Amino acid sequence: MPGPLPEPNARRRPAQPTIPTTALPAAGFDGKAPRIPKSYELAEAGKAWWRWAWKTPQAAAWSPGDTYAIARRASLEDELAAIGAVPEINVADLLGDAMLADLEDQDEVRKLGEAFEWLISSLQKAAGPANAVRREMRELDDRFGLTPKGMAQLRWKIVATEAKEDESKGKAKPGAAARAAAMGIFAVDPAAATDDA
Repeated sequence: MPGPLPEPNARRRPAQPTIPTTALPAAGFDGKAPRIPKSYELAEAGKAWWRWAWKTPQAAAWSPGDTYAIARRASLEDELAAIGAVPEINVADLLGDAMLADLEDQDEVRKLGEAFEWLISSLQKAAGPANAVRREMRELDDRFGLTPKGMAQLRWKIVATEAKEDESKGKAKPGAAARAAAMGIFAVDPAAATDDA
């Protein structure tokens, strides 16, 4: 005999996930940020992003080989800032003084100017180079786990860190778990929960 039929409502679950999850410290990366590679000269926006990125929890999982790609992501901040610094287009320059002189009503000139400004800004937003820069930013953010999608793909999870002993003062520094408890946020351990039903 082949044996009993399988239970139709039973679920099969593996004992452990096939790919282990990497735990990242909620307090962020406590190491020193590496030097910006010499092939990248970052401006103010890029340097600010670089400093921020190396304080995130995700930075704890980055390898030394990632620094060039992370520097590329920082340089995109500079590119986006440069694109945003394009000077405003003056409608009078576009139309010319002769065409504006033909329009008798100043209200008509103002409305025409507003329509041109809206059209130009809409075209810049829709077809401008900023869209390509933002697209590359999103791709790199996913690759380095800086988005929820990227964290899920990399199987990274931010976990609360325990309180660390301040050796110089003998006091415990409040970790993420202590800060969460102070705000009234508590994690429930599903294994410790009992079923009263």
